[in-house]
Amino acid sequence: MNSEGMPIHTGRVNLSSTGAMSVYADSMPAPTADDNGRDGWLYEKAGGVEKFNYYFYGEGRFPVTLAELENLYCIATVDTYTNTTSVPFFVIYTKMQGDGQDGGSWYRSKITYSIASTAQVTLGMRTQFSIHSNPEPSFPFEHVVCNQTTVVGPNDPSEEILTMSVQSDSAAPVGTKILISYVGYKERARHSIANPNILLSGN
Repeated sequence: MNSEGMPIHTGRVNLSSTGAMSVYADSMPAPTADDNGRDGWLYEKAGGVEKFNYYFYGEGRFPVTLAELENLYCIATVDTYTNTTSVPFFVIYTKMQGDGQDGGSWYRSKITYSIASTAQVTLGMRTQFSIHSNPEPSFPFEHVVCNQTTVVGPNDPSEEILTMSVQSDSAAPVGTKILISYVGYKERARHSIANPNILLSGN
């Protein structure tokens, strides 16, 4: 970690780069650099059913299965809060198998991890959101666990992951502001030391 306790990133995506468009993809509106100079991508909802979807995993040489995934996390700052729709959540999609049991038109399973209605979120504070209550890696920030799970599809441990994402809720109030600085995941078993994480830079 650096002097501010931020993780040393293994990847970086600049907002102004061509590669950024594949990360924020179908997000509406597109993220911007933070108006207060904080590291990360700032999202502010302008209306309707707008939301962001930041996709931060694509299969490399070795596929990752659900069984091999230990943790998902992001470092985010929530600037406005009305209810649980005001905070980010995680979604995993697995690869289609074409056997009639796929849960969607382009994925087999969709697993969503969101916060509980009783979770406490401090406005304007860097926060580590993760899917486990005792996350690894752990950073010196407020921690909020996303332990409310919704599943579409078989959700078999052997399924290979297609993509992972951090998202906002389309039902969030207009004016919702969320800054995402880092996204990452941790593998276990044969990838026990793997901890890919990406800095989202406003440059």
